[in-house]
Amino acid sequence: MFFQDLIEQGFLSEEKIRQVFLRVLRHDFVPKDLEEEAEKNIALPIGFGKQIIKPQRAAFLLENLDLEEGQKVLCLGSDSGWLPNLLKGVIGENGIVVSLDGISELTQLAQENSRRHGFLQAGKLRFITVPEEIGFPTEAPYDRIVSLVSFSQIPENLKKQLKVGGKALFLISNHYIFLERKATTHFWEDSEIELGALKKRAGKNLYKH
Repeated sequence: MFFQDLIEQGFLSEEKIRQVFLRVLRHDFVPKDLEEEAEKNIALPIGFGKQIIKPQRAAFLLENLDLEEGQKVLCLGSDSGWLPNLLKGVIGENGIVVSLDGISELTQLAQENSRRHGFLQAGKLRFITVPEEIGFPTEAPYDRIVSLVSFSQIPENLKKQLKVGGKALFLISNHYIFLERKATTHFWEDSEIELGALKKRAGKNLYKH
């Protein structure tokens, strides 16, 4: 099982995040014929050329976003519902997750997969069909933004949707870049991230997808 491996390898250190992984099971978000593969630390196809992310990558994102109770999070990519539900589990009952996907069928899939976990009914987990690079300014500003789709550079309009004091992890050319909005026009960017080392600022390379 990937869960114990991630703990032993140091990728799942926060108890709250561990508990969410145990409640929001990955096999609920993969195609039926791949359920036996859901416990492996591998990406799996979900249709339309997309994949549900590796558990190791999900742990990396959750551990390094500095998530807190009651935050509002923008998730760029639906991940068949898995990462958005993990995010919602971490930020709690009062938190809000807005998940965007440019493919309507994947938005519908994420919604359907999410029904068994109860977050949709509260209206604080939303799946919306819109190109990820546009974002969703209607609900901005966001405390956190996390990208599952890769950009060539951080879109300026997404930076503007981040709250002052907010933090983001953007996938840029298959590497992750950490961004923090220090003031209205001041952003701090960390291009020294490696998998599992963001909090320590110890990496030489960005986390590769």
